Amino acid sequence: MRAVARVVACTLATALSTGPLAAQGDWVPPQAPCELVPGNSKINNGIQALKSAQLGPAQQLLSDAILRDNQAANPAAWYYLGRVYVARDDAVGADSAFGRAEALAPKCAADIATHKNELWGKIVNDGLAAWQEGKQDSGLALLHTAARLEPKNPKTFTTIAALYASKGGDDSALAYYRRGAQAAGDDPAFAHDKHEALGNAWHLVVRKVQGHPAAQRTGRIRAGLDSMQRGISADSTVLVRLVASSQSRKARGAKLAPADQQLFTRDSTARAQAVARERAALAAALQQLAADSSALAVAFAPAIAALVDYLAVYPADVEAATSLATLYAQSGRAAQAGAAFDSLAAHAKDLNPDALFGPGIRMVGQGLYGPGARALALGLARNPYRREALFSLAVAYYQLRDSASLLPAAERLLALDPLNRASLKLVAAGWDFRARRDSAKVYVARADSGVTVEIAVASFVPDSAGASISVVAANLKPAPSRPFRLTFEFLDATGQVVATQSQDVPAIAPRQSQVFDWTLSGKGIAGWRYRGS
Repeated sequence: MRAVARVVACTLATALSTGPLAAQGDWVPPQAPCELVPGNSKINNGIQALKSAQLGPAQQLLSDAILRDNQAANPAAWYYLGRVYVARDDAVGADSAFGRAEALAPKCAADIATHKNELWGKIVNDGLAAWQEGKQDSGLALLHTAARLEPKNPKTFTTIAALYASKGGDDSALAYYRRGAQAAGDDPAFAHDKHEALGNAWHLVVRKVQGHPAAQRTGRIRAGLDSMQRGISADSTVLVRLVASSQSRKARGAKLAPADQQLFTRDSTARAQAVARERAALAAALQQLAADSSALAVAFAPAIAALVDYLAVYPADVEAATSLATLYAQSGRAAQAGAAFDSLAAHAKDLNPDALFGPGIRMVGQGLYGPGARALALGLARNPYRREALFSLAVAYYQLRDSASLLPAAERLLALDPLNRASLKLVAAGWDFRARRDSAKVYVARADSGVTVEIAVASFVPDSAGASISVVAANLKPAPSRPFRLTFEFLDATGQVVATQSQDVPAIAPRQSQVFDWTLSGKGIAGWRYRGS
């Protein structure tokens, strides 16, 4: 909403600042190469009346010359009649008279355009003034008149669009922004106006669909799917073991004591019912997710179309591309979402990886693992050392059950962040995906009991001069930790060390933590890694 408000304010300010090109009351003769020979006394007298602002007599004399003195083929008669109409704010008359003059004297086209633009600017400002005085119908009528006078000037259409947008008339605003872009065409003089018109159009329709109930619901459903599936897996495993135990006893002819049999029956029945409920809930969630994705595909169609139109002309726009990818992802079209990121990376040669990290991390957090992974992978190709991006990428690969990609990503993460249990568990999962159970157990053990003091980076903020970082060292054990030395290396996007910071970590009381805040100097810091000794 704030972005659209800024757009509206900017458009209105631009229109209001558009004034006549010639100051009122100053006579401006035709400008070269426009050379007009009156050749008729009524035309000469009409020009003199026009110069002295006697508009009624000037119009009468020039009209008489055309109608009674056979001057209809004289461009001077039409030109000065057009000037009279401009002075009278008569857009229809000016457009007609100047049209005849330009057809008879093509060299006067630029001069005529100046006077038409003078009238156009006055009508636009009068229209805006009427709108702001609460006379909206009158204001729009004036702006439509200006549009007829200058049909190739996009500013009129975008001004009308901005007025509609300021009142919440998004559908009308969208139509006029599109007309503004069409009017601008490929004219370099209106390149900025075309950019703004197409950009405002997609902002409007994206604003309209943001907060769609189905989008919010799908986010919650996706976030809960993993826990639902884990719950089913855990309960199913216990149930299988209970059934196997019962079958084994039957095979051996063994029987439980009545009390134990009653307990066993109750437990196995409860577990079976729990699995049935969880599977039914999962099926319902997946069905709702499919229905919501279909509904969102329809609801998002206008916004997606506007973004596609915009990106066809401005393919390197990061905000538009990430918005398009988000809409595709939320409506269940992961392949198109990934393609939007691929297209952005292909066209934006100097793309800042942070522009991909932010959307990618958000998507993974919302359960949009496929497109989130694509955005993060593209960003990490430009900066391989951003830990939070690597972590989210590994989480996405885990959720996608991508056995080929998880372990390499997790190992890259562990190389940067070796004393963090989450990093270790992701490596364990990577080995588990590859059916290397022994290796997985080693890393699970390191995560569960091998890490005495866990290191976590609470914040990392790089800038043009260096970076600031806040590091938390937490003792996980019920006994004081041993002192050790922690060394951080701050890296640029190529992996070169820009700065280092070493810290003696003292003994930390049981279950307590200690925070270290550092500010580093050095250009190009893009990430970090550390080691303990």
